[in-house]
Order: sequence, then structure tokens, then C-alpha cells
Amino acid sequence: MATNDSPVLELKKGEFIREYGEYTILHGYIVCRTGNHFIKILREGQFIITETTMFGDAIQFQAQGNARITRLPMVSPSDFLQKQNQTQASMIQALTCQLNIYALPVKQRIMALLYQIACEIGICQLNNCYIPTVMTQVELAKYAHCTREYLNGVRKELIESGWLATGREWTLKDWRRWKEYMNHPTPPS
Repeated sequence: MATNDSPVLELKKGEFIREYGEYTILHGYIVCRTGNHFIKILREGQFIITETTMFGDAIQFQAQGNARITRLPMVSPSDFLQKQNQTQASMIQALTCQLNIYALPVKQRIMALLYQIACEIGICQLNNCYIPTVMTQVELAKYAHCTREYLNGVRKELIESGWLATGREWTLKDWRRWKEYMNHPTPPS
């Protein structure tokens, strides 16, 4: 919760969190990335600890559309250190996961990226998972390390084979099927 000591910061799409500290997201989405590599996406209610101790300036937090955040006051140094350690462990796990994804063939890499985003910010209803429109096709292609045209070709294949719903949005059909595939990947049919 924002207080007089912790004002709300307004970020526009593309702006980075520049100051070190602990923040909570009040509204919007924040992409955690390193260079052109996607790590994860965070949404309202989640907290971020930006720090240089372990990662330097390699890890960046960028607003994905208009976002509001507030810097949290330090309750105690030990509390902050505990949260910082948890965040570092989580970040190492996310980076390791991304390394595994980048080793996949492009189609599976796109599927893994969509699945990850759906797990992080997706809205599941009637065994489908809708991904809110927070990234453009250009951004998705950049994070999947392919061209926008290739992304659209894979999207068409995934629609034809029943993995994605038709329409402009990214809706993962049969969420149970996606979870099963991601837990035991085999070439998608």
C-alpha cells in the first residue's frame, strides 16, 4: 500500500525501473529481461527487488504498457536480505529455465514462451487459457528469437492443429493438454 513515504510511480510502456529497492506492482505488467532475452513477466500484486549485488545491471525490469508501482519501505535489514535471497534463487531458476527453452527448436520455443506467459499472467476459463494482450507480435518474436513472419507461421500451424484458438488474441486451447505437453515434451501434433 502506498503511503506518503512511498509515492506511486507511473511508468509508460518501455520505461525501466531505474532505482534499486523493493517495489510492488499496483497496476500493469512488468517484464523482467536481460538484453533481448525474456526472463519472466510480473503483474499486479507481485513484488520486485532490483539490486546489483548478484546480477549488476544485467537484469532489467521494463513496463509493458502503462504501469504503476510503489517502492516499499525497508521493514528491517534481515527481512530485506531474506527477500533478496529468495529473489536471487528465483531469478537463477528462471534464467536456467530460459536457457533450456533457447535450446529448443523454434516451434517448441514459441510454445514454451506462450505457455510460460500463460502460467504467469494467463486467465484460465473453460479449460482454455487466454493471454492478455500485453506484448506485440514483434515483442513475442524477439523473445522467441525468430522473425514475426515465422511466429505467425507457427501460430497458423498451432491453430490448425488445435493448440490455439482462432482470433486475434493468444488463447491456448485445452489447457490440460498444454500442461501435459510442457511436462513431457514430444513433437506437437
